[in-house]
Amino acid sequence: MTQLSKFVKDYYPGIASLSVGWYGGEPLLGMKMIERITSDLKDVVGPTCEYSASIVTNGYLLTPDVARRLAACGVTSAQVTIDGSKSDHDSRRILHDGSPTYERILKNVKECADIIDISIRSNVDKTNIEAAQELLDYLELNGLMNKVHFYLAPVDDINQVCANDSHCFTVKEFSYEETEFYKRAIARGFKVQPFGGTNFGICCAVGINSYVVDPVGDLYKCWDDIGMKERRVGTIFEPPMLSKNMIKWMAYEPDDPECQECFAFPMCMGGCPNHALNGEGKRCVSFRYDAEQKMLLSQMMNAAKRGARQNEADA
Repeated sequence: MTQLSKFVKDYYPGIASLSVGWYGGEPLLGMKMIERITSDLKDVVGPTCEYSASIVTNGYLLTPDVARRLAACGVTSAQVTIDGSKSDHDSRRILHDGSPTYERILKNVKECADIIDISIRSNVDKTNIEAAQELLDYLELNGLMNKVHFYLAPVDDINQVCANDSHCFTVKEFSYEETEFYKRAIARGFKVQPFGGTNFGICCAVGINSYVVDPVGDLYKCWDDIGMKERRVGTIFEPPMLSKNMIKWMAYEPDDPECQECFAFPMCMGGCPNHALNGEGKRCVSFRYDAEQKMLLSQMMNAAKRGARQNEADA
């Protein structure tokens, strides 16, 4: 029995539901470990527990065989990360020997789309946004239009990647680019979820039974904190406890006066709790700046659906 499954068995007996998210690093480097931990977790929670799982992966190792193994582990969805166009992606996400990865990743997406539900997250900043439409070209040319989901996400400054330059978007800048990207996608016939990248509701990090587990068994509340020992809330080698850090998270309330006056507050609940708790200010959602445009995009999508249904009826 793995220590993680023992932690669940000892301290969460009779658990009704368990949701697992695999991420890294690159979680598919540890496929055998995913299978072992999954088997142990399912054994300890029993058949009456509702078990679900997802994975965030760079997609390089996501072959059909791996996708089937993931599905056998209860993984129903995979988020694959792409950094814009082929040229931009292959200048940023390369193998150790400098080899490109874009073509292989999207080939894997194509071959696995019927096995597991795949969503492509395209990371964008001011240097790669112009060519980001190339992803839509690939999806269309390879029969993946409306077969896989996709959305844009701004490059985040978690590791100070934007500290000394102006490559990263502000939230307001990103909201404009996001809207324009989806407008063009809809015009091409793609089914778009305008609100798909929006974080509705408060983060699960402030949930009492939500944890991020690092490779050595330390527990955190947010995956941005991994490796910062001073921010851990416990370990899987001891009972859950109300440590100082845990109490900080559990006592969190979005109390920024500006947020409480904002129309988007019921949706974002003050933005990222981690930013607020660690004195980094609030992080607004793009909806604050493009709500009207997103609603117009929804109307465009509905009109496109009605048109498609009418065409089918006429045929």
